[in-house]
Amino acid sequence: MSSIDNFFTLLDTEDKRTNIPSTISSPVWSGGTATLQAFFTSSVQSASSGDYYYDVYDKVSTDSTREVQFAVSYGHYEGSGSKSTSAGNNPTKAIYRQFRNICLKNAESTTKFNFNANGDGTTYQANDIFVISVNRARYREKMDPGNWELRIASGSGSGSSGAILSLIDDSNATSDSSVKASQRVFNIVSGSIENGVTEIKTTAVAQSATNGSFGYFYPELGIIVLNGEAVSGSIIGGDVDNVFPLRTSDVDCDNAGRFFRCLSHPHEGHNGYFQARREEQIKSSHYFCRIRSNEYNWSQNPTYYSGSAGELTNTTFVTDPKSYITTVGLYNDNNELLAVAKLSQPLLKSRDREAVIKVRLDF
Repeated sequence: MSSIDNFFTLLDTEDKRTNIPSTISSPVWSGGTATLQAFFTSSVQSASSGDYYYDVYDKVSTDSTREVQFAVSYGHYEGSGSKSTSAGNNPTKAIYRQFRNICLKNAESTTKFNFNANGDGTTYQANDIFVISVNRARYREKMDPGNWELRIASGSGSGSSGAILSLIDDSNATSDSSVKASQRVFNIVSGSIENGVTEIKTTAVAQSATNGSFGYFYPELGIIVLNGEAVSGSIIGGDVDNVFPLRTSDVDCDNAGRFFRCLSHPHEGHNGYFQARREEQIKSSHYFCRIRSNEYNWSQNPTYYSGSAGELTNTTFVTDPKSYITTVGLYNDNNELLAVAKLSQPLLKSRDREAVIKVRLDF
């Protein structure tokens, strides 16, 4: 802001509030999309990293604007469902161990994922897992607990004859205080965002007492780990090619591909359904720019003056000057411009008007 008499106004301590934390929620997927309803993979990837995982895109391969949204993979504790490599390792074994090390707090002493459905101490040691890992650029700081929903369909029919399993987390229903820890983890349960926990959208049982819970959700990691036994036990009646998983030793069963086909199978009018939001904590600084009646009533805009003598275009401004404020600049002690704020519409300023403009900086 500027005027003839005073080019800068010093902000006092009471005019500033800095480093105010706040949490915002926004859609996860590219383009600000809240729900993905069509999934696509890359045929090129099948020959490279397809033994380990598949990247899932939001658009077809011919669209140059498409971006990776998440990846799907399958892991087996003993390496079943994949061929042994020259080093004697199996891709599915590598996947299982990788996510065990990433997700479990005591990975060095824990050999398997324990999907304890009821928290009663019962052990449900899982040999195989399906993993959804959301792209880091999509979830940024963390996924928003209670604001995601994934639907898995069998490979039969359009959804009416096959089973549809709708999964969410239990962040709004859990009474376990440990979920508030720095590395949070929530149970994955049958349900929907609209209707909450335990809405059963499948013709099969929602959860097997012998297999444990459907899985775990790690919001800070953007990872969903699904219990292979529990999920496959609830998706029945589909085509043999798409029912998962196959656990043949030293055979590439493409279980990650089978899982993808269940995610993208046509049902309920779309080719997939994954709704999710992300959470970010930002810090804001508020600056209250106070404009007194005798300040900033003149303008340096060339149209304000006319003629070689620089006379005022509007002669009434001689005794009653007026200006319109459109921009506020924030400067440091060396008069270096640090930030510029634009008003939504010009603000009329005269000797009969005072104003307070609040500038908010988010970072």
